[in-house]
Amino acid sequence: MTCVFRRRSGTGAAMAAGLGLALGWALVTAAADPVQPETAAADGPPRILATAPEVGAKDVDPALTEITITFDRDMGRGCSWTGGGPEFPPVPEGQKATWRDARTAVLPVKLEPGHYYRVGVNSKSHRNFRSATGVPVSPSAIYFTTRGADDEQTAKTQKPVVTEMVPANGATGVDPRTTELRITFSVPMAGGFSWTGGGPEYPAGPEGEGPHWTEDQRTCVLPVRLEPDHAYRLGLNSRSHNNFQSAAGVPLDPVVYTFRTGQ
Repeated sequence: MTCVFRRRSGTGAAMAAGLGLALGWALVTAAADPVQPETAAADGPPRILATAPEVGAKDVDPALTEITITFDRDMGRGCSWTGGGPEFPPVPEGQKATWRDARTAVLPVKLEPGHYYRVGVNSKSHRNFRSATGVPVSPSAIYFTTRGADDEQTAKTQKPVVTEMVPANGATGVDPRTTELRITFSVPMAGGFSWTGGGPEYPAGPEGEGPHWTEDQRTCVLPVRLEPDHAYRLGLNSRSHNNFQSAAGVPLDPVVYTFRTGQ
């Protein structure tokens, strides 16, 4: 069984206990389709059926001694629990991650009251959660607060949403001289991005210019070169790329963004 862990200290130094933290923050991807519906096909990525605690749970009993995750098929018995810093729960000394059965993975933990926790499941560079046939799980995260958390800690479980798109989603007659797309979110973001898509519907960008964030970390800007009378379609996050995340590490649900330029 291969279980990978890496934690990061406050200075960013890796501490080997095995948990692979690789958050792949500055990623622009090119996928065949920005957002695909979830599939339970045997040859697709394994799906998560349940977690304990539930994703986004509040008031979790700090006496809880393990985090579990159950998949929709038999797995290969490797694991990549990812994360770092104070938000990643300590593993009690002498204990290690294991599998309860062919579909349920277990991470022993020691929780504190009034705390926000986040544990990643796979990442861009650590993908040991795989099906028995070798198909990796798409990166995701389990996040929750324990009993006694104040409003500031509880707010970290809030899922980010898009509050504004410029041009607007679904807009027509967009000026082809537009030089940037701007996406504003409901909460400060972590600074990563997954602009997804590909082919002629994905907008070209000026050479040497990439996405960037405004100072308040709420608006991501994508430099573009648009063509007149052209339909564009791209995505924010996808099943396999989720670097649009809140500052607390909560990923944005995938969003499809479309618009059409005028003459």
